[in-house]
Amino acid sequence: MRVAIFGAGAVGGHLAARLAHGGVDVSIVARGAHLAAIQARGLRFVGADADFTVRVRATDCAAELGPQDLVISTVKAQALPASADALQALLGPQTPVVYAINGVPWWYFHQAAGPLAGQPLPRLDPQGRLWNGIGVERALGCVVHSANEVTAPGVVHNGSATNRFIIGEPDQSDSPRLARIVTVLRQALPDIGGSIDIRRDLWLKLLINLSASPLACLTHARSSDIAADPALRDLFRRLMAEGARVAAALGIEVPADAETPLSRMTTLHHRSSMLQDLLAGRPMEIDGQLAVVQDIARGLDVPTPTLDTLLALLIHRAREAGLYPMPRAAAPAAIGNV
Repeated sequence: MRVAIFGAGAVGGHLAARLAHGGVDVSIVARGAHLAAIQARGLRFVGADADFTVRVRATDCAAELGPQDLVISTVKAQALPASADALQALLGPQTPVVYAINGVPWWYFHQAAGPLAGQPLPRLDPQGRLWNGIGVERALGCVVHSANEVTAPGVVHNGSATNRFIIGEPDQSDSPRLARIVTVLRQALPDIGGSIDIRRDLWLKLLINLSASPLACLTHARSSDIAADPALRDLFRRLMAEGARVAAALGIEVPADAETPLSRMTTLHHRSSMLQDLLAGRPMEIDGQLAVVQDIARGLDVPTPTLDTLLALLIHRAREAGLYPMPRAAAPAAIGNV
């Protein structure tokens, strides 16, 4: 199976390095200094119990790679629609695309049950370039439990004691293609697994991102800093409770258990991916992790006062820094009330 990692930054670089190290035929699409370093010196992975460098085919032009048997996209939500044409160059007639992404994925309501079933998410796919252009039928979800950072061009540092990657079909089935993908990737990633409840898995991760990311970006706090500060811990709990209520309104029951992640965070001196982007002057995953949850909450008449307040502050900060490109007058279409 030929596998392409589309957008090989921190998470994508982790996946590419371990897949290549495990003997999988993998290529990557990357850019800038990171790409140049990988082409010149290889891709280096540094973890708690591993430090190795692999040589992989790397390019900034997806068309050079041609159609693949599997594409794993790690492009962040805000950049995905603009990347649709490049991603399409990697697709054959049956090529599935695994979207390893934080937050609510653009395909979330495809083959979903319950309220808002079948609705697009215009904030994440404003012209339907992903749904219609790439094809929603190709999509599989992927939840990433792995803390990674590009610490230098061509170098990915993994800060997790354990790493989990959970892949699932939008229709929640144990499909043949899901089984095939997991089997191939498990050759190099023994911590990968298939799920028949991918939306619940998404929400379990999203509640942590939703609770930690705005606090980290507004205070520049690492995970351990949030866990150590009583006021930030309280805000973390409030955000998690609000997120759990939105999930419940969609028929997804997830525990608003803030104490378990807060306990883990006490020893995790990691910057959230959104804070990494802020500090590097890159656009942040505000829409995918936060604003789309607010859209869904408003469509379902679920109050989210803490999220509303912190999101307004974060958007203002991001706009002033030129990191939130959506103009005030160009808000996306609303998700209709049900």
